[in-house]
Amino acid sequence: MSREIYINVEQHEKRVTVLDNKRIEEFYIERADTVNLVGNVYKGKVESVLPGIEAAFVNIGLEKNGFLYVTDVERDASDFDRLLGEESPEQQQEKKEPQKKRSIAAMLKKGDEVLVQVVKEPISTKGARLTAHISIPGRFLVLMPFDNRIGLSKRIEDHKERDRIRKIIEDLRLPKDIGFIVRTAAIGASQKDFFRETRYLIRLWQHIKYKAKKTKPPQLIHQEYDLILRTARDNFTETTAKLEVDSKNDYKRISKFLRMTSPQLRSRLKLYTDRMPIFEKYDVERQIDKVYNRIIQLKSGGYLVFDETESLVAIDVNSGKSVGHKSLEETAFRTNLEAAEEIPRQLRLRDIGGIIIIDFIDMEFGGHRKAIVKTLEKAIENDKAKTKILNISSIGLVEMTRQRVRRSIEAKSHQRCPYCGGRGTIKSPSTVSTKLARQLTRTLSVTRAREVFVTLNPEVASYVVAPERNMIKQLERRFRKYIRVIEDPNQHMEEIKIDEKR
Repeated sequence: MSREIYINVEQHEKRVTVLDNKRIEEFYIERADTVNLVGNVYKGKVESVLPGIEAAFVNIGLEKNGFLYVTDVERDASDFDRLLGEESPEQQQEKKEPQKKRSIAAMLKKGDEVLVQVVKEPISTKGARLTAHISIPGRFLVLMPFDNRIGLSKRIEDHKERDRIRKIIEDLRLPKDIGFIVRTAAIGASQKDFFRETRYLIRLWQHIKYKAKKTKPPQLIHQEYDLILRTARDNFTETTAKLEVDSKNDYKRISKFLRMTSPQLRSRLKLYTDRMPIFEKYDVERQIDKVYNRIIQLKSGGYLVFDETESLVAIDVNSGKSVGHKSLEETAFRTNLEAAEEIPRQLRLRDIGGIIIIDFIDMEFGGHRKAIVKTLEKAIENDKAKTKILNISSIGLVEMTRQRVRRSIEAKSHQRCPYCGGRGTIKSPSTVSTKLARQLTRTLSVTRAREVFVTLNPEVASYVVAPERNMIKQLERRFRKYIRVIEDPNQHMEEIKIDEKR
């Protein structure tokens, strides 16, 4: 087993890295000033219903109302007796009958109380994405209280293992009115493991129901685990050699959690006590620094360029110094092949989601293009986020989508540049000086002052007063005024200050 997990806990930040063969494959970060919302269950109140977009806005107590789309609404979501499993026999029979497609207005109205779960945290100007199809995840199972089916993860591929798990689930004689999904981590789990977890999840759901009935909205009903326990639940599996954490308190929390869920893994849990920072010790910090880079170098000499925009993420593949193959086609193919293997890893590391456009280097042969798509699909198989890849176009473009649940690592760690406003560029001295000439013309044409003072960034000031441009002298002769240029190194490159002196 070459898979290892290292956790660094500091006062204001928690960081988790998953390594495979000493190479970072997953990276998660959670800060004290940004609370995790995904997975939380709320009792909310419908603030407005918009039939035009078949959605409702729900107040769950956050700064912005959550967004609840019609397909995410549980039937009769505002009927708490039905929702919480206290229907009459007639209602239960009605629930089994096939349902016609219904509009949001027929399902909800303003003022209704609904039980919802956050499936996507607020991003940019948008509120949280909500669903009324509640799911309660455990280590081996996910409880689906409004669905009575039993499902198995598609990643459990062995037919004998699938049959074994189905037999265990049948023998447990679970309630008929709720469903479960068996997670990939359940491979090899014993009947005792399943029994213990089903009882825990059912008790938890009973508690959520009780609290939901007694609470007035908007109110948090159930809070999802923090990053540390989510890692222990979702990432620390039988295929992991060890999990090492540098916080004694969090070591105890993980140990207690494993005692209840996976006692056999407790021996692989380690407390890091060295004076050297844990990420420095295992050469993780250096790898994390590269996660924030816009340009990612490939071993062949090629490189990737990542550009995140409001609507999509563009990834450009370049050959760079990769010129060691027999022909241009072969060079492009080999570079694209390496890029197709690296891009899914980078998407996981950066937690990038939404619409993604990959611009591969142009290739002539259709067989090469198909090979690139197959490589990309294979490399993305282990991604926990839902992905969809479309075929490569004749000009080398691949469109794909990746489930976006939280803000990307870049969005969490960076803010919009106050100087360029997010453009990534600022106006040149030439552009600023042209704008200055217009503003001075406007000011000098109306002022009675004999002198005008202009304060500029030194780089712009040098451009403006350069003798070969003669910009200031021309304006002084035209308006018969004096213009004094003052340099201020603390002033923004694009800023212009004009003051009059009478």
